[in-house]
Amino acid sequence: MKTSPWDFILSGLTLLSLSGLVLLMIAFLDPWLKSWLGDFHILAAGGLFLVLFGLGASAITHLLIRARPLQPGDYTMDHPQFTYWKLLTVIYEFGRGALLPFTTVFAKPLVEALFGAKLGVNVALGGRLAEPYLITLEDGAILGHNSVLTCHAITSGQIILRKIHIGPRATVGVNVIIMPGVEIGADAVVAGGSVVPMNTKIPARELWGGIPARKLKDVTPNEVKA
Repeated sequence: MKTSPWDFILSGLTLLSLSGLVLLMIAFLDPWLKSWLGDFHILAAGGLFLVLFGLGASAITHLLIRARPLQPGDYTMDHPQFTYWKLLTVIYEFGRGALLPFTTVFAKPLVEALFGAKLGVNVALGGRLAEPYLITLEDGAILGHNSVLTCHAITSGQIILRKIHIGPRATVGVNVIIMPGVEIGADAVVAGGSVVPMNTKIPARELWGGIPARKLKDVTPNEVKA
């Protein structure tokens, strides 16, 4: 993947500025932490740094996406959208990493929503979202353990960006890879270990599986969970 000095400058300044702001906040709170926790205030300050850094990274992501949404499309390695995608990716990865010690399986949807994912109610999130701000998971959608939803593909000297949409009550099995531009309909199922190619449209109530994924059968009403 092509990088330039401008990438390091943009991401470095952003992360250093956020870290400096968080350190100032902790320095302000440290006397109170020390009086309350004694010698344990250092551990508390470390945990607080991670939480504030993660929340700050999510706030920056929201501000950037609102001011300049990342546009789906095909871009060369020299295109400004590619540079912008790299900046958003760095902020997200560092922010998500900072929150990782506090991210239980139940907190995963909240963390991804903080970084822009559009999530319905009762979403089960055992997988990984590469670009949450380009992903929609509707009510009751299930992502199995170690599944990956990636809205980007880098090939032949360009980056391809597409949104991903997972319909209500759809199930993505364990170790499934969902490529950019995939749409999965309501109550559809993707079998574990499958790879769903770019721009695939899976209709409602169908079972797909394989590498590349293809239709295996219809999902009958009796097989659809209420």
